[in-house]
Amino acid sequence: MYVLVSLSGGRDGFWAKQQMQEQKRLLSARTQEIQNITDSLELEYTALEHDPDVIAAFARKLGYIKSGEKIVKINGLDTDSDFHFKTGIPLKAVEPYTLPEWFCKAFALAVFIIVYVLLILDDYRKGHFAKKHTTVQGIPIYDLPQV
Repeated sequence: MYVLVSLSGGRDGFWAKQQMQEQKRLLSARTQEIQNITDSLELEYTALEHDPDVIAAFARKLGYIKSGEKIVKINGLDTDSDFHFKTGIPLKAVEPYTLPEWFCKAFALAVFIIVYVLLILDDYRKGHFAKKHTTVQGIPIYDLPQV
């Protein structure tokens, strides 16, 4: 019983393994998400380093203008100049929920005691403790002195 309970719900059991596999899947998905964000930021960084049109576009977003340009303000348009980069959702590793070792041992001991008591009661019911048998399944036993 102890082995069965420990393998199913213990610290190294199937239930804990299933929880860890799910956590691994979530972490792998988050890792891929973060890798995509990193690739996107590296591409933007490279473009900002080398492409003058991209540099000009970012400068305009920040409110800068070239000399000789005229500013035309249109009412009703959102002028949000803040840059918001999606960085992913933080995910913490959590310990899987398992049955404590003392519970596994106590459960196995309780099952052993219950089965043992039931077997003793069955023997009592069949009369094995009531008197000494003189027959073994229909064969008489003779108490003869040894020669």
